[in-house]
Amino acid sequence: MSKRCGLSFDCGAMMQQPGLDPGNCPNYRTCGSVGSADEELEFIWGENHETIRLTRLEAAIRMLKSRGCSQNLDSLEINNLISEIQFSFEAVKERLGQFENAYIAPIGSEVHSYSVKRGKKVYLYNKLAAREKIFGAAERVKVIHLSNNDDPRNIEARLGVERRNQLTQARTKLKEIQLRLADALDLLE
Repeated sequence: MSKRCGLSFDCGAMMQQPGLDPGNCPNYRTCGSVGSADEELEFIWGENHETIRLTRLEAAIRMLKSRGCSQNLDSLEINNLISEIQFSFEAVKERLGQFENAYIAPIGSEVHSYSVKRGKKVYLYNKLAAREKIFGAAERVKVIHLSNNDDPRNIEARLGVERRNQLTQARTKLKEIQLRLADALDLLE
């Protein structure tokens, strides 16, 4: 009958001596006398036969890390991913800077074209419109007239609607990321 390690270790791997039989292992008595999981024992470890004190749990972790193909944050590419995410967040913050002094149309407002007939001629004009009276300083109105297509007011108002749409879509994506990061934090508890 062959002897077995009391901790179920592969003695050859633990001692870095391939083919080492448990009966010939210098830790055979120590492993066989293990009581509780948190009891500290004296082991002879590695090819240099250094003496170390470990609990059964610490010995198990050490053995698994040495021969269990242990992974880490780098091998699982987590550190790289976090760096890429940080870089992306900095790029987003930098790009948001372009909106600092720009006109951003309010939510619910749109630019509309309308025609006006004067005499025999029809003129095309534009307006920034909302469902409620939100425009103006002293007296609130629902509509701001923007003149013709080439007028800077019309061009900037249309760009303001595009900017608003970009920002609201970006906000939605950032909220999704925020939720996913919260999920990742929950997983790591």
